[in-house]
Amino acid sequence: MLRAAIVAGVLLALSGCSSAPMRELQQLLWTSKGDAAFATGMGQYENGQYVESARNLQAAVNLGLPAAQRARAHKHLAFIHCASGRERLCREDFRKALAVEPKMELTTAEAGHPVWGPIFRSMKGGEPPLSAGLRLYEEGKYEESATTLQGAIERGLPDRDRARAHKHLAFMHCAANRERQCRDEFRRALDFDPGLQLTAAESGHPAWGPVFRSMKGEPRGEPALAKAQASLQPAKGAAAPGKGEPALAAGVRLYEEGSYDASARNLHEALAQGLADAERVRAHKHLAFIHCAADRQRSCREEFRKALAIDPTLELAPAEAGHPAWGPVFRAVKAGR
Repeated sequence: MLRAAIVAGVLLALSGCSSAPMRELQQLLWTSKGDAAFATGMGQYENGQYVESARNLQAAVNLGLPAAQRARAHKHLAFIHCASGRERLCREDFRKALAVEPKMELTTAEAGHPVWGPIFRSMKGGEPPLSAGLRLYEEGKYEESATTLQGAIERGLPDRDRARAHKHLAFMHCAANRERQCRDEFRRALDFDPGLQLTAAESGHPAWGPVFRSMKGEPRGEPALAKAQASLQPAKGAAAPGKGEPALAAGVRLYEEGSYDASARNLHEALAQGLADAERVRAHKHLAFIHCAADRQRSCREEFRKALAIDPTLELAPAEAGHPAWGPVFRAVKAGR
């Protein structure tokens, strides 16, 4: 009671002050109507209850929050929208967060997320999206690179820059055995720059070199992906791959394409056929991702537990660890909780 009376007295004394420092102090001292809903929403977000979290965070914003909390609420609403494929709403909440707190930055784990990291950076400004997408490609961060390059295309680029973006998207599709999408991207690149040529290093790549030459009308020989796959076969006398490796490769590829049911079937088949320990860990990890994304928490934990039983030192990549669905679950299982 005494503390409440003191706070009330201070606020009353400050009520006539209109300077910026006084307004900031008032915000710090004031308990907003949205505090309870904000705390509940943040707790639900950490627990992976994203639908409930979004409902409470939006209610907190509507009820009223100090600027710093409002920015955090909009930021986490953006995360939830992005993770659910609602890019327009994700951008809208990032825009609201930055309007409240223009200097806002994401944590390292948040910034590494392959979906919302590139979107936030594009909203924040700084490095041009095309440059960022090409840099991420060179760093091997292909999911983030593809998202950033696609965003750069959607926002508009000069013809030659657009051709470069489509060319690198083609590289990523071909490398993942998605020949149809690879061809589509090369076709778009050539529409914007008919004189486009690959560098010597690019042209010599076994996955996309033959595909690009076929698009340019040059002699092709054997099918591009068959040639690429043949180049990756073990030499005569080398150890044969595990029986489950083709199914594992197919499962991971289907996961990256968003075909989660088909991915899970292939991953289970790979495990049943037999895999080396490192590949078994990879299969269980991706099965955990699929279960967590579908809100099957028990099955997600079970797959992470199996992966860690094989490799107790397992860590997720920064982009994986920052995911709101499985990042907290993995950390909890790893900690024995």
